[in-house]
Amino acid sequence: MTKLRVAAIQLNTTGDVKANNAQIEEMVRQAVGEGAAFVSLPEAANILLRDNLRYPTVCLPENEDTTLALCRSLAAELGLWIHAGSLLVRHKTGQRVWNRTYVIAPSGNVAATYDKLHTFDVKLGGAADFQESAAVAPGEGGAVVFDMGDLRLGLSICYDIRFSYLFDALAGAGANVMMIPASFSTATGPLHWEPLLKARAIETGSYVIAAAQCGEREGVRVYGQSRIISPFGEVIAAAGDDPCVIMADIDSAVIETTRHRLPTRLQRREIGTPRIVVAQA
Repeated sequence: MTKLRVAAIQLNTTGDVKANNAQIEEMVRQAVGEGAAFVSLPEAANILLRDNLRYPTVCLPENEDTTLALCRSLAAELGLWIHAGSLLVRHKTGQRVWNRTYVIAPSGNVAATYDKLHTFDVKLGGAADFQESAAVAPGEGGAVVFDMGDLRLGLSICYDIRFSYLFDALAGAGANVMMIPASFSTATGPLHWEPLLKARAIETGSYVIAAAQCGEREGVRVYGQSRIISPFGEVIAAAGDDPCVIMADIDSAVIETTRHRLPTRLQRREIGTPRIVVAQA
């Protein structure tokens, strides 16, 4: 059985990449000083702008991205795993960007990547309308599970949280720690964020590690409220509205016990095509 002390880092990322990198380094070192062996950053850890149409012109290819280089250097120096939330890096066409997760090993090597499958294209009304796909290309590589032995990471990013079939597929492939880095909207956060995180934990019998962006940049506020949640749906670490590090110990034995107590994946049945019954007057 595996036990691991993990940290979710809540950031207030802006358009100033150099300042963002300084914030990341300070908080990663803080997490390691508090015993973390695995650190997760939020979505868009390298740069976060109000106008997403600017990303293709300011973001760099991954081999030039300074935040990725920093995370690789920190992982190697400090001997820890870094889940770099997501970084916005230039797409191969140059016309859009990838919203890409990087899992970095203690060697400093990139061990896995995942490109956000579901872009945040919503019509919430007025200033809350958003079309992420105008600047961000949806992922083409499908779902990704990263094997760390007893702990297997199911990779996702922010808006992916609303698509339960993704997490069902990740759990079916053996994932038992769901990674959900985010920059969540304040329009939906108060009602949707924590219930969705708990649902993904409960329905898959998995830990959820959800590092989030917080605060305001260029007049736009994001929700914050990073969480680490147990496989039974208990919040075991929580952040508020400010940059911070939250910590928890995760244990593969807890996953095994929870899935034994609630063996829903073993109780699945074929339901076929639902019958449509027309009401009679």
